[in-house]
Amino acid sequence: MIEFIELNKSEKSSFLPLLFDIFYNNTIELAPSEKSYDSQRGEWLSEVSPALDKEPRKVMLCYCEDELAGFLMYYTRGELLMVEELQLKKKFQRTRAFYMLCKHFIGVLPREISTVEAYALKNNFNSQGIMQYLGMEFVPHESEFPLVHLRGSAEKIKARFCRPVFTNL
Repeated sequence: MIEFIELNKSEKSSFLPLLFDIFYNNTIELAPSEKSYDSQRGEWLSEVSPALDKEPRKVMLCYCEDELAGFLMYYTRGELLMVEELQLKKKFQRTRAFYMLCKHFIGVLPREISTVEAYALKNNFNSQGIMQYLGMEFVPHESEFPLVHLRGSAEKIKARFCRPVFTNL
């Protein structure tokens, strides 16, 4: 069974280290660093923790059979949805967990969302491919970080996850 729970921000100090481990395990091969695990963890926590104190930022937790399977970190601003992180543990990647997380998430978004934006590592072709499949396009930008920026129509993305399911009657 897959469950989704919005992170209670008063519990962030317990959850953020767990979320970092998922993030770290997914990105260590794509973006190796000379910094130690502890150093990277400290930097991530020092950036993410205060960011979560801001009202629009939220985290949706994904559980599969009572195990934390992943998370979606995001914020909304007017008609914009910015997906900051969507991470699933490796054993839940390429399973229905991603689809179910997105489908649930679409159901809780404010109706006025019309644009979705996200970033991906330049060499994370799987993430880029998923975003392009959802109708997102590259946005030119300059950054010191090895990231690409994508943007798309929320309606197109919603349509991918809200198709009727047909069964044999």
